Amino acid sequence: MAQGIFGGATSYEEQSLQDIFDDIVSWIQYTTDKKAFILSQKSIVEKSGFWDKIAFDFQMTILTTITYFDTILYDLNLVKLSLEKNCITEKEVNLLRNIGVKANSYNHEYGRTFREDKRDWHDYGNPDFRGVEEIYARGRDYFVTMQDASNAAARLEDYMEKGQITNNTLSIHGSVSGSQIQQGTTNSTQAMEVVNAFDYAQVLDVISKIKRSTQSEDFNIDFGEKSVEVKQIIDDTLRMVETKEEPTKIKKMLNTLKDLTIGVSGSLIASGICGLITQLPIW
Repeated sequence: MAQGIFGGATSYEEQSLQDIFDDIVSWIQYTTDKKAFILSQKSIVEKSGFWDKIAFDFQMTILTTITYFDTILYDLNLVKLSLEKNCITEKEVNLLRNIGVKANSYNHEYGRTFREDKRDWHDYGNPDFRGVEEIYARGRDYFVTMQDASNAAARLEDYMEKGQITNNTLSIHGSVSGSQIQQGTTNSTQAMEVVNAFDYAQVLDVISKIKRSTQSEDFNIDFGEKSVEVKQIIDDTLRMVETKEEPTKIKKMLNTLKDLTIGVSGSLIASGICGLITQLPIW
């Protein structure tokens, strides 16, 4: 592995394409392992009830990390595929660079949100708190390490193809439900029915957490002029879930809320709200 001991400080100026490839393969496994650990530890503190004691902002850091792991894995696999095919374009360089930039942002975010509002839940000696502390330590260490992706991207640019290259490749890892793929057919039609049960209780829990985020001091700052509209949508959605209105109406409100949060750049609260909505098993 070409990567150095200190995360974010590895020089790739003299590294070969094979060195970069080896690091990407390692990062894919590293990301997979970290995701599995954080999901496991989160499940433990949720069952014990300690999750609800954690400061909301750090809850959002954990939730957005889990969501972002999937994005990183998808992007790294795209870069790995391009290296295997010796077809490196600006897209792969930018994907790798963006991982490094985002990792730097998450590194600072972990430090800030873990230490904020710590008086009520930093219960030293409590095994559940030690578990959350381990999420913090391993999560932050992960993002410190992944800052090197920006350095690798700078070197990868030297191998970049010039001109426009288009690859139409669909890679599927694991099982797929509610999806159809056709191959070698023209002007054909397929019918498919997908039924997903609407879990009002789970949606209610998520909306209640989202509503709590509106009480944060940073909420009005992050959302600015949109804050009143977003709060109203949250209240309306909460009422619709409590009265068990039609799932299609609730989904429409949730999509509207998600679209509004996507438009708020650089906000941990907005990213957390979007992540909570996206992870709901109702789509």
